[in-house]
Amino acid sequence: MEKANKKVVGIAYDKRKDGLPKVMLKGVGPIAERLETEFRKTGASQRVVEAKDLLERLFRLPMESEITPELYELVAILLVHVYAIEAKLKGT
Repeated sequence: MEKANKKVVGIAYDKRKDGLPKVMLKGVGPIAERLETEFRKTGASQRVVEAKDLLERLFRLPMESEITPELYELVAILLVHVYAIEAKLKGT
């Protein structure tokens, strides 16, 4: 994706507080580049997943909104993937 058209979406999920994952961050173009760069600096680059179709669908949702029913399965797969990588990196 060209830098001018680059998009990022960040989702957050706290199973103790949230019913469903929520869209908490969005950016386009240079803002998207900066957000991704800053996120990778945190050492959490394993949490960066590139899935264009899912990105476009999440990007259409309003900020701080819960994911919609048609995204449950895709986001669940994404979260399982991220949690598995985190567990592997922690050695559990």
